[in-house]
Amino acid sequence: MPRQETKEYRIFPESKLAHEILDGLEGIEIGPAAHNPFGLKTRTVGLSAENDALDYEYYEQMQRETCGAVATIDLAADAASLPLADNSVDFVLHSHVWEHLPNPLHALDEWVRVVRSGGFIFAIVPKRDADPNDRSRPVTPLAEWEEHYVRKTTYEDRIVEMKGPARSHYTVFSPALLHDVGDWFNRTHRAVRLERVAYQETDDKVGNGHTVVWRVRKIEPPA
Repeated sequence: MPRQETKEYRIFPESKLAHEILDGLEGIEIGPAAHNPFGLKTRTVGLSAENDALDYEYYEQMQRETCGAVATIDLAADAASLPLADNSVDFVLHSHVWEHLPNPLHALDEWVRVVRSGGFIFAIVPKRDADPNDRSRPVTPLAEWEEHYVRKTTYEDRIVEMKGPARSHYTVFSPALLHDVGDWFNRTHRAVRLERVAYQETDDKVGNGHTVVWRVRKIEPPA
């Protein structure tokens, strides 16, 4: 009788930093993966088979192959268009999501909108060498993000530009870009400030990304 090979599933460890900052709070996780849990109190946001069948099926298969399960999606929505009220969550969390968004600064505006004052944005982004396809590409400057912000770039625009499928890696991250983003936000937004409260050159979860955490401070207008 031929021997059957047993599939070895993988579950990535949780982030100690995320627990230190976000335990006891309630937020959302964008783009969850069953093999990459955070163990926090979150509602999950992601694409569904109805709003993007190709993307959903790709990530569903990846999760099944990695850990034999698929993360539940509580809110079927795009990462930059959240069906949530202003100031309605304690934090927005995502890991290896930002690089897939065609207009990253517009997405940041949306995350800030839904986070209450004093809440957090917790982001893990891939290092340049995390994806072999990114290693030969130049790192993305903030000026490129600013251009897409002004142009209001969409997925359709980026598909033509990249000559590839939707939701590929549009950004090649560097530590400098993450540092510049907070400065850009605070220069261009008058009633909100982002305070960087944590940064990891190498994330404490999988180890192939950078982590940045901002506290959102919303300034009340004078009475």
